[in-house]
Amino acid sequence: MTRYREQNNMVTPAVPCVFLYDTGEQTFTTSGVYHIWDTIKIKTSGFHYTADDDRITLLTNTSGLFIVEFDCSFYTTANDTDVIIFTDLYKNGVRLDGGTCISTVSGSGTPINRTSQNIHYVIYMKKDDYLQVLTTTSTNTTIQSGNTSRLLINFLPMNGWDNNMAGRVSFKGEVMR
Repeated sequence: MTRYREQNNMVTPAVPCVFLYDTGEQTFTTSGVYHIWDTIKIKTSGFHYTADDDRITLLTNTSGLFIVEFDCSFYTTANDTDVIIFTDLYKNGVRLDGGTCISTVSGSGTPINRTSQNIHYVIYMKKDDYLQVLTTTSTNTTIQSGNTSRLLINFLPMNGWDNNMAGRVSFKGEVMR
């Protein structure tokens, strides 16, 4: 039985997975702006996401651990200013402890200085939970570099150990998710 689906000339896995990226630039402000992605590279049926939205929702009934990986590069057009950039991961509208990344970038009127941020986070999710990424800056002149904002969310399959088999993993012919 084949469980793979074709999308964008790629074979995508049956386990919940989503990979989004943004080809354009997005400006961030002192009041905070949620990241949006315009390109869906991989999205299995376990997730709901519409291009240019800020929420990624888990649809599957399988709850469990997911690894979230966010990457983005920024620049500023502010003159001789150290710009502080805060990026936070949110689950169901609540900021996650340990899901924050802080960086600084100095501007000189031209976008020559850039900074990058990476967030790697393991999170427990269940059906209808949603994730968002919010970036807040100390000026209104911070811009996301094109083709650098990426979000990857993968289900982490966890196998239990059968102590009667000396610690060996036993699948018993079942589909692991």
